[in-house]
Amino acid sequence: MPLSFFTPDLVIPFVLYIAIIDFGAARGAALAFVLGYIMDASAGSPVGVHLFVVPAIYLLYRFIYQKLLLTGTLFRMVLTLAAAATAGLMVVGMRALFERSLMSFTMIVSTLLLYSLSTAAFSPVIFWLGGKLVPESPRRQEEKVII
Repeated sequence: MPLSFFTPDLVIPFVLYIAIIDFGAARGAALAFVLGYIMDASAGSPVGVHLFVVPAIYLLYRFIYQKLLLTGTLFRMVLTLAAAATAGLMVVGMRALFERSLMSFTMIVSTLLLYSLSTAAFSPVIFWLGGKLVPESPRRQEEKVII
């Protein structure tokens, strides 16, 4: 098994951090779109795979977070795990559609599991760095329930 499956995605936790703070749907989606484009340009994957996956993850998990309003390290790690698994499934589906090649089911499951777990493991560091780069609004801090 190649070691690239253990490589965490550091963009997904940052996009989730932007979704969690009071950053705005339009600005956050535009930032996620640009980050997806940069991922496509630097990863060598077919253009458009991450370009649409990253903003979709941003909007989906922004909606989910607004309904739950929970926070804390454990919740953020679970949210990152779910978002990384969702993004991984979307990328695998789009690559299978574009490239007309499909990996075996066990390879897809093991790849997504390792990718999601490594991304979730690094998420507290990315959320901490995101807090230093883009601070959360005080109004949003009063609305949360910490677990």
